[in-house]
Amino acid sequence: MLTRIEIDGFKSFENFGLDLQPLTAVVGPNASGKSNLFDALRFVSLLSQTDARSAMVDLRGQPEELFRRTPAGITDCMTFALEVLLDRDGVDAFGTAYQTPAQRLRYEISLQLVRGSDGVPRGIYVRHETCRPISRAEDRATYLKGRKINYNSRIAPFIKVDDTQDAILVRQDGRQKHGRPMRLSLREASRSALSTITTSEFPHLYALRNFLQNIRFLEINPRSARDANDRLVDRELRSDASNLSAVLARLKEETQEPARPNGVLSDIAADLSSLIPSVRELSVSEDSARRQYAFRLGFSGDMDFSSRVISDGTLRLLALLTVLNDTDRRGTLCFEEPENGIHEGRLPLLVEFLRSATGYISDPDVPLFQVLLNTHSPKVMESLHDSEIVMADSVAEVDAASGKRSVRTRMRSGVTPSPDLFDPEKHLTRSEIERVLQNVTDAA
Repeated sequence: MLTRIEIDGFKSFENFGLDLQPLTAVVGPNASGKSNLFDALRFVSLLSQTDARSAMVDLRGQPEELFRRTPAGITDCMTFALEVLLDRDGVDAFGTAYQTPAQRLRYEISLQLVRGSDGVPRGIYVRHETCRPISRAEDRATYLKGRKINYNSRIAPFIKVDDTQDAILVRQDGRQKHGRPMRLSLREASRSALSTITTSEFPHLYALRNFLQNIRFLEINPRSARDANDRLVDRELRSDASNLSAVLARLKEETQEPARPNGVLSDIAADLSSLIPSVRELSVSEDSARRQYAFRLGFSGDMDFSSRVISDGTLRLLALLTVLNDTDRRGTLCFEEPENGIHEGRLPLLVEFLRSATGYISDPDVPLFQVLLNTHSPKVMESLHDSEIVMADSVAEVDAASGKRSVRTRMRSGVTPSPDLFDPEKHLTRSEIERVLQNVTDAA
């Protein structure tokens, strides 16, 4: 799971840092930078898989538009830092088991926009990259203190820049691996060193890359979610939920018992019924002739509807509850505006479902799972614990020399019942959040 993110020079972020909880909800009005945080996570995830240019193409806007604009012009450097908690054990893509003697890692990467003599962007290159263990003493995630975690701060950095600043060194840390580190040139490094790790010969880096690759952004497309699925389609829910039928079939197969022929599908139906009382049953079937899976929902009054006619809001909730009830759920799930398609009065229960899905902190045998939300709903905010709330707003600043105006994203946690705040950049009250959500302006 992700316990902290730092961003500088990307979109609206400047010297930004945010500690994250198992359930974190970023609350704020439109245009406050909530989606930019998800874009930053998506970008770092893509950087662990592909080159910088390709990663930027998959985001909103042109590559050079992702660099922060200031009164002095476009910033030519962006930096990201992540602090993560890794699973203790894992299996790589070739079936080899591995362990991570240091579960707490800090990863940093910086990219530079390089221009030609004519001022036109010539390329985007990695200029700095490091990965090192976090010691118990410096661990700021206080909610992890009750969980048994492997710390090993004596381990040397897994990735570092050499003394000449010309190359990245990647240390071998697998069993019986004591050779010279892999050396990658920084002169025109178009991709991260982390993206080159493909096996558990580098167990910590493999686990980190696997975690970043599997940050999930649930952006449900109801039209796609209605489709029947081929039996050989991916069986982990895609971001658009286009393979929802296949995932439901997989969950039924893995969890069904004689006393519970539908397995966990009965739990999903019960949760959905709590949010939409008319729902009575969820079933999945296989068309052997077409070799496809499809699902149906039963409603009160003996009404039964195929996925093709179920409402968009119902499909959205069904897909989310499918993720939350998946026994293989792990990693970090990013989900925007959970209030869409659900009656306001049932939002507290939905928030409780989300919170319960992350309840592994007291149970070290449960896989790590985290939920990050974006919302502008006062009702969702009311249902959150103080520690789960992060308020996003935009701060306008004027450069003293040029008189030009710039805007940066500010996110504050540390909700306190007292209005006597020591640092208004970091702390806030619920009354202030409510006031911002009702404010029609974009800047503070």
